[in-house]
Amino acid sequence: MTLQQLRYLIAVVEYGSMTAAAQALFVVQPALSRSLQALERELRAELFVRSGRGMVLTPEGVRVVHLARRVLAGIRAIEQTVQPEPAGSDERLLLLTTQTLAIEFISSLLPGFNLRHPEIRVVVERHNEREVLFTALREGRADLILADLPVPSDMRVHAVWHHEVVLVSPPDVNLPDPVTLDALHGLPMILPPVGTSRRKDIELLFDTRGIRPVVAMETDERGAWMACVAGGLGSVLWYAAMAHRFQSAVSVRSFAPPVGRTIGFAWLRKPMTPAVRALCAYARARGVEETEYG
Repeated sequence: MTLQQLRYLIAVVEYGSMTAAAQALFVVQPALSRSLQALERELRAELFVRSGRGMVLTPEGVRVVHLARRVLAGIRAIEQTVQPEPAGSDERLLLLTTQTLAIEFISSLLPGFNLRHPEIRVVVERHNEREVLFTALREGRADLILADLPVPSDMRVHAVWHHEVVLVSPPDVNLPDPVTLDALHGLPMILPPVGTSRRKDIELLFDTRGIRPVVAMETDERGAWMACVAGGLGSVLWYAAMAHRFQSAVSVRSFAPPVGRTIGFAWLRKPMTPAVRALCAYARARGVEETEYG
């Protein structure tokens, strides 16, 4: 197998389809499809179940994607260790965030920031767990993190987005719109694995209402969530702005009363670096939320 095949695999998971992944990678779809088929033959395993509604990772596919992310993260670490800083590069900003928020940051804020501040090279590193972000920040292995709020009290925060949380379900699920949280009782759902911070947040929400959904699937591969929902495996809680991109293949319902999460930059309680200050100022200038906590 090749690193290119692993990158293709992760792109399909993150973008939800062969077509979207090919467009994002600037390759023709048949070439991407042939590459992944060759990977499946080499592994002697089916990584996706292909259907008219999308592509759903098989259990083997979930494991392979998890390992592929670790391999590519190791490659990036090696490159950063042995390669000198590019000529003319004045400053480097290492931002750590989760898989889902990385996609939003890279697609919305980063392109404009790169044009405004070409002297600052932003490196985005993805992790599944919020606790990993906090530890890396405290240990000096990150300049800034982007995470769901609130964060620990030893960190300062600049709010960036407030997201509505919605219920995303297979098209044949019969529920009202808007829907109450109580309607999730007994509903087949796709959830993060037990013990993860995201699962703990969801379980706290459920416990306060006495809600007990049916666990249809457990995975932290958030890029695969929409394909799994479209394939009929179960429903998922997700951000409205992202879920509506897939509404041709899934049903998206708001909650009554509304449910929301605030996303923000966080850094340690010490003076900002010039790069961190520049990114927060750019986010503020873009018209995103200006509230600063702590």
